[in-house]
Amino acid sequence: MLTDTIACGIASIDQVLFAQTGPCPYCGGIAAPYDTKEKIYATLHTPEGEKKITVFVRRYHCRDCGKLLYADEPFYPDTRIGSAVVDLAIALSLVNSFSHTSEIINAMGIDIDRGSVRKYALSDLPVPKINFFYGFPLPFSLFSLIGRPLGLKSGAAAGAEVLAASGFPSAYRAPPDGAGTSCSRQKQRKEQKQKEKREPQKPADQRKQE
Repeated sequence: MLTDTIACGIASIDQVLFAQTGPCPYCGGIAAPYDTKEKIYATLHTPEGEKKITVFVRRYHCRDCGKLLYADEPFYPDTRIGSAVVDLAIALSLVNSFSHTSEIINAMGIDIDRGSVRKYALSDLPVPKINFFYGFPLPFSLFSLIGRPLGLKSGAAAGAEVLAASGFPSAYRAPPDGAGTSCSRQKQRKEQKQKEKREPQKPADQRKQE
């Protein structure tokens, strides 16, 4: 069902290579291949136990300034799990508590704790575009993975496809005014809840007259 669908989507990028890059962002110099690093995208709960879904990210060495550079990758800056999982945590936390969001995601077969959910929900990461699936607000980035069948190509071309569907998360930079960020939406949600608590509840008969 939903759990299997999401798990298969995330598992579809296991071992995918991300090698897309451009000139050195520091000096504009030429980036030469250096090595490839394996990174954990997500940890899934399976009948056989935990399964680490990993991707390969190529690293480059700038020939001019000597900086070590990473290829475009499916991770937001300063995060340790894949962008689709982060997007899922942010999307669900807009309508659920951090604890309940963690419980829902774990029930979907993805390992995440409350602290991580809270961290992403209160960060300056973007609020993803969402669509409802089985009653849950799921991010488009996750839908893009759900649409990838298992066993599909796993080379650099596949990595480029995933990056495009995910919105190039490693290139994300928060806007100065915080507009559209998860932190901003959580603040609005909190203010709305406080407003509702302050407003007196109207009697049922009065609401009907209105």
